[in-house]
Amino acid sequence: MAEIIKTKILDADKNVIHSETSADIVMLNGGGNVEDKIKSLESAFASGINLRGTVGSGGTVETLPADSYKLGDMYVVLTDGTYASQVCEPGDLILCVKAYAEEGAADTDWTVVQNNVVRAVKGPESATDGNLMAFDGVSGTVAKDSTLKTADVSDAVAKKHEHANSTLLDGISADGNTVTINGKKFYAGRPVAIIENGGEIPADMAEGGIVFEKAAV
Repeated sequence: MAEIIKTKILDADKNVIHSETSADIVMLNGGGNVEDKIKSLESAFASGINLRGTVGSGGTVETLPADSYKLGDMYVVLTDGTYASQVCEPGDLILCVKAYAEEGAADTDWTVVQNNVVRAVKGPESATDGNLMAFDGVSGTVAKDSTLKTADVSDAVAKKHEHANSTLLDGISADGNTVTINGKKFYAGRPVAIIENGGEIPADMAEGGIVFEKAAV
């Protein structure tokens, strides 16, 4: 099957033009089209749901049956795992949408109904591969392309001190009102002050600062 390429049709003002389509030509990633998927689900529900138990470690069955399953058979996922080539979590429902055929079992005979999606995030129609995702708005449920590449961000973090002053910057530390640069301590505040006779020593004097007091006349 040829690779599916997503496209957008825009008018002169770059507004998206929604083309008219039908369920039979909308293809699914796993194969088949939307119309066939809807029909298979309708057939399964019309035939009646037959709850067969749980699937997974400690469940009614460890794995889905390899034969003899019937349309409408349903299992509840008990433990995390991959069933019918689909990654599932506890609580998901696995429904048989096509009965076992003599030519053999197929993963597409089953469909998974997710039971644990909480505040699903909706993304844009397209994004650039390798870019970081960002929230769009304040809802927390809409995403957009941040335009920041993962590789560029990783490279910037790795090179944060790769420059001429990297050794100096690595040797700088601060503690309270003092700054130490490559082992030499510097104090914050005024290092030298001149006050009138009997005047007050400035409050912003540095530790170890020198104060000159004018002599009385």
